[in-house]
Amino acid sequence: MAEVSIVIPTYKGMPIDANAPMIAMMQATNCFCHNERTGMRLHDPWKCPKGKHHVQMSPPVHASSVVHWARNWSVARAMYGNTRQDVPESDYFLLCDDDMVAEPGYLLRMLSYKLDIVCGICTIRRDPPIPNIRLWNSIEERFYYPIEWDWDSQKLMEIDAAGAAFMLVKRTVFEKMATAYLNCEFELEEDRRKMATVPGDLIDYWHRKSDMRKAHFEKSKEEKNWSAMDFWPFQFWGNFVDSQLGELGEDVTFCTKAKMLGFKIYADPQVLPGHLGVYSYSIRDYREHVEQMKSIGKLPETMKENVVGVGA
Repeated sequence: MAEVSIVIPTYKGMPIDANAPMIAMMQATNCFCHNERTGMRLHDPWKCPKGKHHVQMSPPVHASSVVHWARNWSVARAMYGNTRQDVPESDYFLLCDDDMVAEPGYLLRMLSYKLDIVCGICTIRRDPPIPNIRLWNSIEERFYYPIEWDWDSQKLMEIDAAGAAFMLVKRTVFEKMATAYLNCEFELEEDRRKMATVPGDLIDYWHRKSDMRKAHFEKSKEEKNWSAMDFWPFQFWGNFVDSQLGELGEDVTFCTKAKMLGFKIYADPQVLPGHLGVYSYSIRDYREHVEQMKSIGKLPETMKENVVGVGA
């Protein structure tokens, strides 16, 4: 099956209300096939013929209260810091915030799709608990969150962005994004959008910058200096489109880069992690809020436009 790393950036450590469900989910996902007489493993867990996997928790990064710095450093270490010769590099990375409450079958379900990027649908931790998934309005050039979808559907929903609070990402996504960053592809694409012809001296500038990034990346990798090795999959972005004011958040920027590189992003309507606040907020609370607003006729017309269907 697969080798999976769970990547959790944290500043103060995981609360026990999130840690116990995480362990239960790992146990439900891991392969435990063994010979009942000898107790020996029957095979490498990442080769399990019964659909289970080998899941390990990457050591949490406590280095920064800036979430995307910590997430970037965590991903770099999980990607390139495997020191065990008996375990292969991870095929997938579950990006998870330290205050998310999972259910046992969530990771196994997400892995079954074998997709590049698939996420659970989470919410903010206050009322109303707005969802973290986003769609793109190409006419108005803005992201918006869907107000309503097929709550009970077993089909995946293609989206344009999501918070990375509970997101499964295939290794190839990060590898391709690292290559693009080291080659300054996103900066060059922005310059091409802003001008009809990119001057040669500007192209030369980005080539020199690329050489610097690659040298720094390899040096940091050799020294296992994960914070310096960062290839910035998560960052704020201030000029994604010409009409933009303000910045894209780090998670939306990651998703935008992924789509620019040709990847699709899906959300599972049945993977609904809780978000610890006063209690564990989830889409179940949000659904109740939407249904209540509809029942008393207080769902604004502008919000009704955000109702979306579910794709195959």
